[in-house]
Amino acid sequence: MLKTHLKFSTRVFLKDKFFSTLNILGLALGIAVSIILLLILQNDLTYDQYHEKHARIYRLGGHLSATGIDIRVARSARELGKILQDELPEVESCVRANSWDRTLVKYEAGGEEKAFYEENIVRTDSNYFQIFTHEFIAGNPKTCLVDLNTMVMSESTAKRYFGNENALDKSVIVGDQQYKVTGVIKDVPENTHLKFDILLSQLVDREWVIENGQLKSEAFWNPDVYTYLLMPENYNPEDFNAKFTSIFTKYFKSFGDQVGGKYEPVLERLDKIHLHSTLEADEPHGNLSYLYAFTGIGFFIILLACINYMNLSTAKSVNRAAEIAMKKTLGSSKRDLVFSFLGESIFLSCIALVLAVGMVYTVLEATSFNSLIDKKLTLDFVHNPLLLFGAIGLTLGIGIVSGLYPAFYLPGIPTIQALKGAFKNQKSSLVLRKVLITTQFAISIFVVVCTLFMQHQIDYVRSTELGFNKENMLLLPIQDTIIEKQIGSIKSDFLQNPNILEATTSYNVLGMNVGGSTVMMVESETGMKQQAFSLMFVGDDYIESMGMKLIAGRDFVAGNGDAQKGFIANEAAVKLMGWDKDPIGKKVKFFHDKDDKQILGVVKDFNFNSLHNKVEPLLMVRAGNEGGFLHLKIKGDRLPETMKYIQEKWTSLDPNHPYEYFFLDQRFNEQYRADEIQYKLLSGLSYICIFISLLGLLGLSAFTAAQRTKEIGIRKVHGASIPSIIYLLYKDVMYLVIIAAIIIVPVAYYSITQWLGNFAYKANINYMLFALVALVALLFTFMTVAFHSLRTARTNPVDSLKHE
Repeated sequence: MLKTHLKFSTRVFLKDKFFSTLNILGLALGIAVSIILLLILQNDLTYDQYHEKHARIYRLGGHLSATGIDIRVARSARELGKILQDELPEVESCVRANSWDRTLVKYEAGGEEKAFYEENIVRTDSNYFQIFTHEFIAGNPKTCLVDLNTMVMSESTAKRYFGNENALDKSVIVGDQQYKVTGVIKDVPENTHLKFDILLSQLVDREWVIENGQLKSEAFWNPDVYTYLLMPENYNPEDFNAKFTSIFTKYFKSFGDQVGGKYEPVLERLDKIHLHSTLEADEPHGNLSYLYAFTGIGFFIILLACINYMNLSTAKSVNRAAEIAMKKTLGSSKRDLVFSFLGESIFLSCIALVLAVGMVYTVLEATSFNSLIDKKLTLDFVHNPLLLFGAIGLTLGIGIVSGLYPAFYLPGIPTIQALKGAFKNQKSSLVLRKVLITTQFAISIFVVVCTLFMQHQIDYVRSTELGFNKENMLLLPIQDTIIEKQIGSIKSDFLQNPNILEATTSYNVLGMNVGGSTVMMVESETGMKQQAFSLMFVGDDYIESMGMKLIAGRDFVAGNGDAQKGFIANEAAVKLMGWDKDPIGKKVKFFHDKDDKQILGVVKDFNFNSLHNKVEPLLMVRAGNEGGFLHLKIKGDRLPETMKYIQEKWTSLDPNHPYEYFFLDQRFNEQYRADEIQYKLLSGLSYICIFISLLGLLGLSAFTAAQRTKEIGIRKVHGASIPSIIYLLYKDVMYLVIIAAIIIVPVAYYSITQWLGNFAYKANINYMLFALVALVALLFTFMTVAFHSLRTARTNPVDSLKHE
């Protein structure tokens, strides 16, 4: 029986190649999108699950609140982990990890030196590999981090330094300290929140936390490392919170009473961190709402492909009526016919699966799709059985859903009418087909509208005035203390070049490392009180060089000792403290400082972080030593020549470090990378939605034009023009597109406003875009319908009237 169904399905496919190709192409696109979305979902939903003990590992963060401060951080005090392990029996083990800033790593051998700046360096405890699971290529996981100044490298990092040589026992310089390689592991998977290329041994204790042989309470209010606790199976974090009260009283309370502070521990299970964490961390969290959104759009695309199949199958029922009637006459039961039509749809889906796999492989291996979405997706059915069974399940599901309505509708065709050639599509079939077409265009219009508004918002945040000038601002990392001491004269030398307009320094890079909550003591109406601010440490001429506007007081003056005298505040800080009338001279100091400083000037608010956030209260500090990053404002019209000059001069000044630079506008715009990924994914999906919808419409219009050939001939004999005939065939679809637009506009508006809620600064909603998308949809449908209608309308009436 199966063999018979397969043969018949093949004959049906070969008999009507045009409609079969349309169906297969639509189904293939639906399956291909589903496979890619399945890979994305699998990547995000299995974050950190490669660790064998992931269900027992918890990251300890905290909610700290005090007068003028309220933060939720994923870090905790490095002293806390060992205390918990000693005092709470359920804590089986504890591992701490501290991410390092960008660091120079060098390896010398045979007179040749290899040096790279490493971004992913982590220092940790010796028992790291007793909790976390990694595949070792070389070394002993139990002892590799026991000794001081030892390290474990990832496989790709080891090859970068040592090539194919054995990395074990090789010595490398990290910063200014020598380390011995004691282990090499497989590269850390992409879907983990704790990424590293180099793991350093022995996280040392902080010296300042000890006073008279005792831990200072203040230490516990200064979170600085990630702490991971290994807990029993099925552990309830609420039990931990209840027991933490005694820990708080013993270690936190003393300093907490001084600042009016409260601390609540937050335990997050390792595999829940990526999508469910509410704490601030170095690694950005996943976005569950985006996953829901793309899963929904993936479902819509599958639905569009299924609708195409149902529409074409029911529309062609007139052509297959005699075939169905003959089968019923020869003894086929309704059940046999149902299975036959379901077999056809599943057969086409299986062919579509083969095509879809080819599409997915091409997208992942031959395009920049992975770099676009910042993931490493691979099509590997052998080592990923979930993907294999998921793809097969999707294919069978799509085949069944697509063929379900035709399978039950077509066997119901009256046998006598069909044999007489008098059968016509039933009214219920026509109504359903119109509903399905309306649904298709509603989905397509919705996705296109959302895509356009996302692009509009991204363009807005890229072009909005930020309160400083980021264009053509070149940044050079200052890596050498000798350079740091000579930076004043170095800036003057650079400014001798007419293509370099400004020169300044800052330890902070706008859009990259500005923020946080530093507790300060500030003057208020009731005396000095504590308040949290973001801080920037800058050099001379920073405000002027960056194009910021000073609205009160003065800038820092070179050689005036301003590093010890005071701060420059932004408008948000002035407003927060109620200093609107006379901010200049107000007292401010660091929490532990004895001497008061004062506000020297006020700078107009500028967006030092992305436009997702409002401008926060900020204090600018004149750094004691100018360092961090040299900022050079350069002319844009002679860029290559200027860049070459800067490289040659900087290399001569600092030959001991690799020459590196970046432009501020590019680095600042990286804050919107996640939004751009979502936009580009949605944009691609919108094109697929439109294409699938037009594929179905193309098939329907071809079939409709063929069915109405004789009618068109009669109308032409009676004087109907070609435009009137095209309009006749187009008007029904036109009304459906208009209805779809009217239905979907409120839904699209709600979705857009929800997404814009992620931004503190929003572009105005241009309502004309709704009308524009509807008009474009009408134009595309007209072109699609006209493709077949025009040929039929031009047919000689004599030939049309002979049509059967």
